[in-house]
Amino acid sequence: RKMGPFSLTPLLLICGSLTLSSASTNSLRRESGFSQTSKIIRRRMRPRLRVRSERPREAVLPAPTNRAAAIVEATGVGFGKVFGSDDLTLAEQFLKDRRGDEQEAIEKLRTAVEWRRSFGPVPIPEHLYEVEERNSGKCFVHHATDKDGRPVVVVKVRQHVVGEYPESSSQALCIATIERAISGMEDPNGELSVVFDLKGFSLKNADFGFAKFLVKALYKYYPSRLGAAYFVDAPLIFQGPWKIVKPWLRKYSRLVSFMKSKDLPGIFVDPADAPRLI
Repeated sequence: RKMGPFSLTPLLLICGSLTLSSASTNSLRRESGFSQTSKIIRRRMRPRLRVRSERPREAVLPAPTNRAAAIVEATGVGFGKVFGSDDLTLAEQFLKDRRGDEQEAIEKLRTAVEWRRSFGPVPIPEHLYEVEERNSGKCFVHHATDKDGRPVVVVKVRQHVVGEYPESSSQALCIATIERAISGMEDPNGELSVVFDLKGFSLKNADFGFAKFLVKALYKYYPSRLGAAYFVDAPLIFQGPWKIVKPWLRKYSRLVSFMKSKDLPGIFVDPADAPRLI
């Protein structure tokens, strides 16, 4: 049966209506899905309110201080005065040297305290070293600190002649000078610098026994105190003794710098503060 053109119109309208209805439904579904997704995202991005506990926080000390306190407890209160210091400061010094190992720090500290008690009073009294040796100017604490704020000890090696003074006198003068430098530090755990004036050095100044004592003191009794050592105007003849002494220094050998006296002012903030080495 043939249909006229007007008879198709209702059918087309119905099909179009169904198509639009389907499209609208799909669109609504997509919008609904997008809306749900947006809600989830907004919900996740919404800041969460956290209820803080009303319980007060306990004060937590830095780990080094806690370990140092444990060392003080294990070693016994009052040992710091043996070195003219307080217990906690001295414990932290040895803990730093032993890289945080409490047991090693305790053992090393006990050895140092026993040695210092037997060595003499604090500070070292002048009668323990020869007056002439003290007045020779062989070692002293310089009036100015270096550019890193460290006190500077000056040692005129040519003034030290092997056997000229009793060994006990030279050792007492050495320890007195080190402790005088430490007592003047702003930072109780600070370091010091040593300037060795080697101008005019000869083999009569090569005191290997005293050199061993100095290295032992820096390693065992005053650890982590040496910040820098400057060997100034070392002559060619010094190479031989240096080859012997250098292995004794071990890790401290990397703190040694050789220089000319003209370069010494460079270690001070004000070059005019450099000691005059004559």
